[in-house]
Amino acid sequence: TVTVKDSQYIIWNKIVVAVKCLLLLHDIVHYLVLGLAIWICFSKVDNAEGQSYTMNLLIQGILLYVFRRILFFLHSEPDRKVMRHMLNEIFYITYTIEKKYGMKYHVEMSLLCVYSCKMCFMYIMLDALWHRFTFWIIFLYWILLEYCFLGYLIYQLLLLNWYRNLNYVLQRFLDNNRNESFISGRYHRRLLWLFKLYLRINNLHKFIQEKIAWFPAAIFLGIFSSIFNMTLMIQCIVYAEDDVDDKLYILMDGCLCPAVIPILNVLIIGICTDRIRSEELTMQQQIVLVSVLLFHKSDPHDFRLKVINSEYFSLIVSQKLEPLLNTIILDTICDRSFAFDYFFTAILTAISLLQYSVVED
Repeated sequence: TVTVKDSQYIIWNKIVVAVKCLLLLHDIVHYLVLGLAIWICFSKVDNAEGQSYTMNLLIQGILLYVFRRILFFLHSEPDRKVMRHMLNEIFYITYTIEKKYGMKYHVEMSLLCVYSCKMCFMYIMLDALWHRFTFWIIFLYWILLEYCFLGYLIYQLLLLNWYRNLNYVLQRFLDNNRNESFISGRYHRRLLWLFKLYLRINNLHKFIQEKIAWFPAAIFLGIFSSIFNMTLMIQCIVYAEDDVDDKLYILMDGCLCPAVIPILNVLIIGICTDRIRSEELTMQQQIVLVSVLLFHKSDPHDFRLKVINSEYFSLIVSQKLEPLLNTIILDTICDRSFAFDYFFTAILTAISLLQYSVVED
């Protein structure tokens, strides 16, 4: 029995040691990053070459982190459940609006132009990366990021079309009942459905902002790629001794596209945010007019009117406290103003880094 107890003790001891090793290995990435940061601080950042090395290493780390997160998002079971829920809600809202009111789709020409311009840059960059075997991981990163971004953009366009169709329904209600002495009960039901749809859209947007918060953050982190490539681009334009044709080839083949694409991504989200804000303000104004019209031209004892008033107050409070906007990182609203700040931050930082490199050299 003593031998059996000793053998069991040895087995359990090995299991405990193995578990502790696994827990240590679980955080090994953090230890490696900390060690790498300390090594860089003490040995690499004292000159321009070290600065370039550090920036390049930082960009590669961010690229691998985002690439890993996208792969998890596309293949993990919890993320698939999130996607399933989002798609079901999108299909339900679109089907309900089309069934109850009719759906008219609008094309955003400004968004289409910006996105087409971005896709031209994307094609040039991917064509250059495809012929370089060592850059295929970067090629896959940009492909998957653009795949996710396209899905996010389609959702934004659907959101805008939902808003515009609901605003069109409210405007049609005002036009049809402005000169009427009494509002029919069928309009009450249509308004109730409209308020319920808006609250459902609001809940869906909050769900997406919470569950896919990593993706707008990944879009924001593209600023490091933009800064690094802008630095190389300005350095090539100002200081390189090549001919103009050679400079243009170098810019188009290597620096220009990864410098511009992250800025265009943020600009597209910013345009969507401003469009959503405009549609939401229009809806608020129309809802106030609808409530006044209902108050004067409906039976005050009708229980449906009380339900509509309750839904109306819930909607107004929701719009005032939590407006339907796109956040990018740390609850920062990503509108066009933020996109321009993003651009100027990138270009000023690139100029500062170039100035440091010139002084050191």
